[in-house]
Amino acid sequence: MIAFRRFIIRIVEVLLVIFVVLLTLISAFSGWAYGHLMGGAGVGFVMFLIWGFLGFLSAAVLAAFYFLLTEIAENTKRS
Repeated sequence: MIAFRRFIIRIVEVLLVIFVVLLTLISAFSGWAYGHLMGGAGVGFVMFLIWGFLGFLSAAVLAAFYFLLTEIAENTKRS
C-alpha cells in the first residue's frame, strides 16, 4: 500500500511540473497576443516577458502549496 501511495504522489508531482510549464507558456503567449494587438511587436515582446513571469509565479505558488501539504502529511504520519 505504501508503494502504491508513493507511486501516485510521484505521478502527481510530474503532472504538477507539466502544469507549471504549460501555465507559464500559455500566460506568456497570451501576453504576447495582447501586447501585439495593443501596441505592436515591441510591446508584444515586453508583455510576453511580463505575463510569462506572472504565469510562472502563480504556477509556482500553487506548486509550493501542494508540496507544503504533502510534506505536512509525511511529517504527520512519521510522528
